[in-house]
Amino acid sequence: MNPTAHVDAQAPRSAARRAAMALRAPLVASMLAAAAWFSATAHADTAIVIVGGNGLAFSPQTTDINAGDTVTFLNFGGVHNVVADDGSFRCAHGCDNDGHGGSGAASGQPWQVSITFPNAGTVGYFCETHGAPGVGMFGTINVAGPQPPPPPPAPSAIPLGGRWMLALLAFALVAGARWRLRR
Repeated sequence: MNPTAHVDAQAPRSAARRAAMALRAPLVASMLAAAAWFSATAHADTAIVIVGGNGLAFSPQTTDINAGDTVTFLNFGGVHNVVADDGSFRCAHGCDNDGHGGSGAASGQPWQVSITFPNAGTVGYFCETHGAPGVGMFGTINVAGPQPPPPPPAPSAIPLGGRWMLALLAFALVAGARWRLRR
């Protein structure tokens, strides 16, 4: 086998491969930047509500969250539970009908329960032992709807230097791809 012939046969294939890689690099960089932005902006938070504690109250009494966030109720003592005004949950050591054998009956033992609120709206809750909807030991969760993404900037909002930098970057990418093809 002639090594020179082998190298010549591989040269067009390796040049095409380098060209394809050079053209994919900006695409891959853009995809990574988009993934980083989405992972940084799309996450749920957890709010903490203390049940009882220094009195017969939920602390804080009003909690503001976003749709998809979770509220964790913590009872460190006192006979308490947490019940939605509309009956959608009743919790203490787990929640009634949670499929895990949980019990929403008021309990004097320490407990914690986390509830996720997927929809916007206002959710009232209370302790069956020490309150009722809006009376005594009660609280409110305000769930804000998802925020729309910000509008894209108007073309005039891109400074002139930004356009020149964008053109320069595009030229550098094309020149780099051509240089790699020649190698």
